[in-house]
Amino acid sequence: MIKKAIFPGCFDPIHQGHINIIKKAAKLFDKVYVAISINVDKNSSNIDMRLKIAKQKLAKLKIKNIVVIKNTKMVVDVAKEYGCAYIVRSIRNINDFNYEMNIAKNNFKLNNFIQTIFMVPDNNLTTISASNLREIARQKKLINKA
Repeated sequence: MIKKAIFPGCFDPIHQGHINIIKKAAKLFDKVYVAISINVDKNSSNIDMRLKIAKQKLAKLKIKNIVVIKNTKMVVDVAKEYGCAYIVRSIRNINDFNYEMNIAKNNFKLNNFIQTIFMVPDNNLTTISASNLREIARQKKLINKA
């Protein structure tokens, strides 16, 4: 049986922490769908631009079992559509764990055949967050305008 997983996220921007998890998932699963998603709670950049950037960065890895997709639906629905039995989620700390645990519980209620797998990035990558990277970029823009 082919083991498929989906790794959903905004990936705004995709960074080394995400890539680390994707590489780890690619070793565990026969196929990993990296689902560039919309998060209504975040003011993310254009989804098509994020999709393009993710495809470019991940193509450089030359890992054959990674597929980047655009996701505008509920994750469990997309997982079912692509035949995924697993949802990969990354946790860096206890705050992430609490947040992700709630999402996992809700996904299980929606489809109890799809299991959530928590993965931890390498130690040197646990402080990286897309939110921090966006804030740094915003600050640089402000400084350059001054």
